[in-house]
Amino acid sequence: MSRPIILSFNAHDPTGGAGIAADVLTSASLEANAFTIPTALLTGDFSQLDAVCPLDADWIDDQARTLLEDSVIDAIKVGVMPDLNVVRVVAEIIADYPQVPVILAPSILVADDDEDNDADEIIMAIHELILPNTHLLIAQKSLLKQLAEIRHDFSSIPAHELAHAHAHALMSMGCEYVLLTDAKAPEPQVVHLLFGEGGLLRSDAMARLPYSFLGANTTLSASIATLIAHGQPTPQAVGEGLEFTWQTLQHGINMGMGKKIPDRFYWTRPDDADAEKTKTTDTVGGKRPTPSPTTLQ
Repeated sequence: MSRPIILSFNAHDPTGGAGIAADVLTSASLEANAFTIPTALLTGDFSQLDAVCPLDADWIDDQARTLLEDSVIDAIKVGVMPDLNVVRVVAEIIADYPQVPVILAPSILVADDDEDNDADEIIMAIHELILPNTHLLIAQKSLLKQLAEIRHDFSSIPAHELAHAHAHALMSMGCEYVLLTDAKAPEPQVVHLLFGEGGLLRSDAMARLPYSFLGANTTLSASIATLIAHGQPTPQAVGEGLEFTWQTLQHGINMGMGKKIPDRFYWTRPDDADAEKTKTTDTVGGKRPTPSPTTLQ
């Protein structure tokens, strides 16, 4: 029996809360395998990130191509991009495998002593080199704005239309879907907007949980990538990935003195009274999305 495979370009987070370890756990929970290509080594704990060590771009290229030539990859996820050389290598690999859907959830982490790389330049390189071959971009409002404004002027656009305008501008580059997340907004609900060729395709409002988490965005992007690898249509994969991620956060785990981390295997554990009190959807606690292309949203 074979399982879908996602190829993840992401950093190694020693806590396992985020990065490639989180991608592996999320994919395993959703009945898939994750091949991991570390782009950087991180040092830190559950409270803070202390240092970033980018890995050699040639090594990343060799390892990724070795896996791509040996196995059939069903989806590619792009996470932490630490320097321009890594962006260029990942872009070249993606361009060589246009049949594989790319889920781009960029996190720009530059080493403090790196004088050759600038976060703004990395974002511009992602915009020019990776975005045109992206199936789904997942970004918070600030990054979406920064990417969209590289080529466009939105000064005349009303504030309530900016999200749509930003998404449309990026889709004009070749990106098929844009998922806007805004977990840092002060509202009691976190609203996620999915845009596609037809405009706004879905809007999902999730109850804001009263904790800080390490690895929420990693879990969301990895779960959506995995469900797409299973063959689910992208709007459906986004909806089920959001629900899965919210459940992992609701059942979050304290592993240290800082942020909680998502419990990607919450569905294997008995539910409790506290979880019952905070449910806001029809999904039964202890369950997870069925990773099948025939699952109906």
